[in-house]
Amino acid sequence: MTAVFAGLLATVLIGAFGLHGFEDASEASRGRRAPTAWIVACAAVIALAFFAELQSIAAAARTQVPFPPYFARLPIVPLDDRGPYFGHAPIAPTLARCTLVQTVALGAIAYLTRGAKLSRAAAFAVAAASALMLALAFATPAATSFDMYAYAGSAHVAAPYHPAAVPFGGDLAVINDIYGVPISPSPYGPVMLALVKLAAGPLPTLALQLFALRALGLLALLAALGALRSLRFPAAALALVALNPGLILQYVLDAHNDIVAIALALWAVALLPRSRAAAVALAILAGGVKLPFLIVGALAFAALPSTRARLQSAAATLAGGVALYAILGGGAFLGALATTSRLYRAALLDPLTNALHAAVAVAAVTVVALALARRTFVPTGAWSFAALGATFFAWYVPWGLPYAALERRWFAPFLVAYPALSFVFSTTYAASPAQAIPLAAVIALGPVAAYVALRGISLTRTPAPVPPAA
Repeated sequence: MTAVFAGLLATVLIGAFGLHGFEDASEASRGRRAPTAWIVACAAVIALAFFAELQSIAAAARTQVPFPPYFARLPIVPLDDRGPYFGHAPIAPTLARCTLVQTVALGAIAYLTRGAKLSRAAAFAVAAASALMLALAFATPAATSFDMYAYAGSAHVAAPYHPAAVPFGGDLAVINDIYGVPISPSPYGPVMLALVKLAAGPLPTLALQLFALRALGLLALLAALGALRSLRFPAAALALVALNPGLILQYVLDAHNDIVAIALALWAVALLPRSRAAAVALAILAGGVKLPFLIVGALAFAALPSTRARLQSAAATLAGGVALYAILGGGAFLGALATTSRLYRAALLDPLTNALHAAVAVAAVTVVALALARRTFVPTGAWSFAALGATFFAWYVPWGLPYAALERRWFAPFLVAYPALSFVFSTTYAASPAQAIPLAAVIALGPVAAYVALRGISLTRTPAPVPPAA
């Protein structure tokens, strides 16, 4: 029920923010300064709620039931999500309350800064609170996912798509306790595998390698902020990224690699006015992190005025990505992807879940096609991109961030809603995929229907102009 409540809250907030017109600031509000005291207070509240959230996660990680003996050897102890409702599940209501506070405070910042500028004091408060949240996430010896251990393991095998049945030695042996011998094949692209080897491979201990992966996530999040700044998003909009607890939890605390692909896709958008070739290269690299980002990366070219240029650039991205995988992955990658997909067999065998997942995935592909073919954007379409993965995960939801950045008008609601959605789709506290995917369909498609019904506007015919990179 907690997950359902948070999901309904997120849906209401998404619809309310969009219908209220967060995409358009009134002329009277343009140029004014946002109230500094309120911005400082909201930033402090978000940081405090995030601190409470991390403390709860860390305490639960140490006391979860069951607690396998090898957990004591983990430098960063994840909450075990491989079975339903382990001993950490009772903290879900606490995290839901933290999420509620964070969402309301982010919404207040979005409302107070609509069409306004931040004072230096407010900007400093946002930066300080963000730095504190990033430091806390980086240093906390707990996580809500095992994924960083999989990344570290793939950095130490010769063939990550078909790892040999040879156990690790030293402190890396604990990875075999998690994933067995051989470890699971990696479903990630060759670009991500190269980055992981570069970041973690040379370091002497597993602990250092895990924190290096967190550092990679932190740097990628900052790179995404840099791309948005280059796209001339105001400081008020950047604050919703810098202070976003969902983004920091998923991409720094848990070190999910999606943020690397998101940052590359955003920079493809930012650099397009300077060099279409560079944008194509970055979009291909984004797809080389995770295969679905070939579709997300192709969105960068929706800003081009010529239909022919848009379609040619998108085709070049897809062709380049296919070539990259064929040369560096080949059949071994396809086998690894099939192995990973089978892990979600239970969800995929449920007819309703499978149908809803397919419906939202079709919606995602459709909004990409509309953006490229007609420069037409669908309000709230950014929420559909999570369906491009094997199932709905919390860290997949921001896959729609490049679309939200291009559409621009619904950028703020997308970010305000994310902490709640991050909680709803958490594999640690929330429902099984069979329960979460129907909720995802409501969240992704419900606001679109509300927007169309209540405002009579189904599509954005002309996307907001993308200014030259600064």
